[in-house]
Amino acid sequence: MGKRPINQVSAKSVKKARIDPALDPIIESIRQAEDLPERCRAMLVDALPLSLMVPQDKRHEIQSAVVDMVKQTLNAKRSTMESTMAAEDIKIRSLEASRADLFKAVEEAEAALASKRDALQSTKTLLADATVAAHASLQSLDERRAEHKASSDKVADAQAEKTALETALQEHFEPMKEAAAGEHFKELEPHLKHLDIEASLLIALPSVSVKPKEERGSFDTVVLEELGKALSAKVASLAEIVATETPLSANRETAMLAAQEEYDAKKDTQKRAAADFEASKKDEGEGEALLLKAKEKVNELQPGIDAATQLLEVAKKSLDTFDTDVLAQFSAYSAAVSPAEAAPLLGA
Repeated sequence: MGKRPINQVSAKSVKKARIDPALDPIIESIRQAEDLPERCRAMLVDALPLSLMVPQDKRHEIQSAVVDMVKQTLNAKRSTMESTMAAEDIKIRSLEASRADLFKAVEEAEAALASKRDALQSTKTLLADATVAAHASLQSLDERRAEHKASSDKVADAQAEKTALETALQEHFEPMKEAAAGEHFKELEPHLKHLDIEASLLIALPSVSVKPKEERGSFDTVVLEELGKALSAKVASLAEIVATETPLSANRETAMLAAQEEYDAKKDTQKRAAADFEASKKDEGEGEALLLKAKEKVNELQPGIDAATQLLEVAKKSLDTFDTDVLAQFSAYSAAVSPAEAAPLLGA
């Protein structure tokens, strides 16, 4: 059977085709085909009901051409939708690959920070130990200083007292033995309290000192002799102290200087430990900043992945809807044949 001329399509069929709501999704897809000129889209929209609603075996060549153009337009739209899906999928894969790299960077930053924290703890322990050692060394130095000062002061005091007594013996005691000399006694008097002499002799000394030599009795002579012995004994005792304490003081000075060197060394160690600790604190802070930055990059990437995933889901749903509501409907209309010719097929 030959195809009917396009002008023979009944007005009733045209009117029915134009109002059939099943064509609305197809028409809307044609209108959205931005790759076609607007006039071409308008022509296809106008010609679609006159062509697609006509059974395949009844279509004019022009109607078949319209159906083919619509098919090409719909296929092109589907290809565009698939390309959009593919692009979003590639974007997601790329973002996920970047996220994997960023997660790796976070792990590396965490490992580096853990190492820096271990180093910080180590330097903190070393600083604490160095501080304790320096404090103990300072205490030892203070003790050596005190020992040396006490010994040095003892030598100095003994030497000063010895010199003073020697001077007193020569300048005041000897003259006082030869003549009455109350003024010499006054010079000797401050030294008497340090002498090892009987109290009765000390009591007698003031009166003895003012007597002329020829008026002194045997007791007076004994008093002066005992005073001389006490003065000499004291000088000898002080000389022994000086002789004994001088090398001890030198040894204690050597010990003090050694303690000073030890303290200086431990103080330097403490300073270096403090500098290392501060450097480790700074290093830890930088590690924390790097980790935070790495995590921020991961967080900044996630919205992009979520947005791309959402767009992909929308694109998939749009494609499914397009396949179901547009292509399936279009395929059903474009392949439809007239009932008379389709009957034998149904019977079969």
